Amino acid sequence: MRRGPTALPALAAAILSTSVLAPATAAPGAGAPAVQRERGRGLEVRFVAYPWRPDIFAGFEKGGAATPASWAFARLVLQGTFLLGDLRLPPGHYAMILVPKTGTLPMALELRRIDGREFFTDPAVMPAPPPGETVYKAPAAFAPGSEPSPVLDLSVASYGNDGAVLTILYGDRRLAMDLVRTEP
Repeated sequence: MRRGPTALPALAAAILSTSVLAPATAAPGAGAPAVQRERGRGLEVRFVAYPWRPDIFAGFEKGGAATPASWAFARLVLQGTFLLGDLRLPPGHYAMILVPKTGTLPMALELRRIDGREFFTDPAVMPAPPPGETVYKAPAAFAPGSEPSPVLDLSVASYGNDGAVLTILYGDRRLAMDLVRTEP
């Protein structure tokens, strides 16, 4: 059957009107994970709720041949100046990076000052650390938690006007960081 010259454009228009212009509907629970946000006084943390992978986390803790690459698991946005221990963190954007054990160096938590561009460009993939200046790097002393989380979860608990506790919960591991507001 031979079609006239207007058949192809009409078919193309019909396909475009039903696939590109129509709103996409996904099945409940389907699709890539979304970027989560937790806020406290003067700070925000953004992360993706990646599923708990004990094999991957063991690679970070133990190092060795199957060691994963460093993982930028969250963005910390500070609207004021905070202290992390003795370190003064000015307002800005920071990548929170988990660095695997290498040789005798233990697994570490790194804060890297970064620009405002989003590094969770594909939330289905654990991102590599973005470029920037490392301002903090210390052993990551995750403690075994009592209630395991099936996904990465970060929470912020502000106390008064003075600061916040940022808690990282991944599987059965927990790490808390105390961020205290200070003068610039």
